[in-house]
Amino acid sequence: MKSKILLGTLILSVLSTVLISTAPVFADDDDHYINSDHYFITKEKLKQGWIYVTLATLKTPATAQTKNEAEFITVKDGEEIWTKFYYKTRIASKEELKVGLEVIACDISEDETYRAPADKDEALQNNWFMAKITDVSDMFKGYVTVSGGYKIRLDNMRVVVK
Repeated sequence: MKSKILLGTLILSVLSTVLISTAPVFADDDDHYINSDHYFITKEKLKQGWIYVTLATLKTPATAQTKNEAEFITVKDGEEIWTKFYYKTRIASKEELKVGLEVIACDISEDETYRAPADKDEALQNNWFMAKITDVSDMFKGYVTVSGGYKIRLDNMRVVVK
């Protein structure tokens, strides 16, 4: 009887190890609560000023048959959108911030500057926008100015991963 209990315990132990090790691994969120499954999408390319971008996940990859457009599902409302303008991003480092750099920032204004999301809900439910840095002379104050005259805090900028 004791050997049957030990054998059962051993089998359960092996099964639980196998189940745990084959469980899906979810992407880790960065400090903006964005993970490797997220893209920022838009219907148009940034030309001047600024444009809104939408946080989304990939549904159908781009192919020649789809005219190099990919299909995405928006995080905020689940809308399905086809577009050729989609971007993988990462948090920008202070060292790379320079005039002309395109950045994506969370659209949460506080004290006349745009700040980073404080939690996952803010990141996923607020708007984001893309603009170009136009002035870095206030970096010592903790922000840069982007096209449109908006002040973005240094910790609220993402850059496109090439």
